[in-house]
Amino acid sequence: MRYTKGMAIRSKRQSALRFDPNSLQWIGLRLTVVSSRYMGPINAELEQAQGLSRDDVTVTICLSITNATSAQEIVRYTGRPKNSVSRAVTSLEERGFLRRYTDASDRRSSKLSLTPRGRKLADQIAARFVQRDNLLLRPLSEQERRSFIRLLNKLSARSADWP
Repeated sequence: MRYTKGMAIRSKRQSALRFDPNSLQWIGLRLTVVSSRYMGPINAELEQAQGLSRDDVTVTICLSITNATSAQEIVRYTGRPKNSVSRAVTSLEERGFLRRYTDASDRRSSKLSLTPRGRKLADQIAARFVQRDNLLLRPLSEQERRSFIRLLNKLSARSADWP
């Protein structure tokens, strides 16, 4: 099927969300759209290039930029399901990206840390996030960027308390 210039424009208009941009409704939908457009290409590229799942990426980044050192802390920090984080931890450990060791203060739990290979992987992932951050923030002024980050941090911190 051939697409004319007019058809492409019409198609683009039809895919736009229709709601009052000043409305406080549909915030979750807008966040989902932005999040999917942000993460989709990163996850697809890392799946193809490295065989990493979304949760592999989440666990790797979480271990590299937070003080989380256990699967339970990663679950609490990210909101991802326990079984998904557990599978990612096992996969990353088997592939030599992280190591698991017994917590000296509580022998029932395990602590996690990235191996040198895992830190290299985290750096590669972080570079992709920097590119996406630049795209995400491009339409915002410097002042808007600072406000956005401040508000995002505020929302993120409080979301950990949600049921």
